[in-house]
Amino acid sequence: MDGQDRLHGIGDAAAAVGTDLKTERSGIGMMDSRNLIRGSVLACCLVLALPAVARAHPHIFAEARLEVDTASDHTISELRHVWRFDEVFSSSVVIDFDANKNLVLDPDELASVSQLVKDSLMDFDYYTTIIDNGADIGVTPPDSINVDYRDGQLLMFFAVRPSKPVALTGKLDFGVYDPTMYAAIDFLNDSDMVVTGSGAAGCTHKVIRPDPDQVIAENQASLTEAFFENPGGNDLSKLFATRIELTCK
Repeated sequence: MDGQDRLHGIGDAAAAVGTDLKTERSGIGMMDSRNLIRGSVLACCLVLALPAVARAHPHIFAEARLEVDTASDHTISELRHVWRFDEVFSSSVVIDFDANKNLVLDPDELASVSQLVKDSLMDFDYYTTIIDNGADIGVTPPDSINVDYRDGQLLMFFAVRPSKPVALTGKLDFGVYDPTMYAAIDFLNDSDMVVTGSGAAGCTHKVIRPDPDQVIAENQASLTEAFFENPGGNDLSKLFATRIELTCK
């Protein structure tokens, strides 16, 4: 599978594998990177032909940073993302988007990657999770997704805003995960998830890394039923995703 099919694997593959998620939730991959962003439709068809257990694992890996920015009126202003992708996926993107074959991604080529990712992840809230006192909140599309290629790795920087005002009261959770499990987006250190701005002065926060064994033990019945009834269209990965939790007065 090449770069375009993997960008698609994050985007189009997400759309193909996770179609049911869009109705059930109140809520990048490159063959020719334009085709892993675009080519993943084919990749997805191939993935869907495999047994559920075989396809329920990531193909793309990224290290992430998340900043939850707060405003002086005690609301969430935006969530700022940084994603650094693994070298294999990154090199496939270079191969597939390097139109002039100069072995680097020029500004116009980076812009093509940016637009493809922006379009592909729209229906999945850019893998952003906002839970406001138990209610899932969507996000608005970013103004742009800044893409760079440094030291052999693809970098993406962007910010999204909640689709409606989120007041800093009660318990709020924020995280990043791919509901289709095609991409694994990981926070290596707790310091990679931070709260910024003056609005959270009355809040405490902590990073939560769910214990897989505990999650399985506590949700065994529902996990088993969801996986076997609809292995490609459930939200299981949400239970295992690292998140930052704010508790506000």
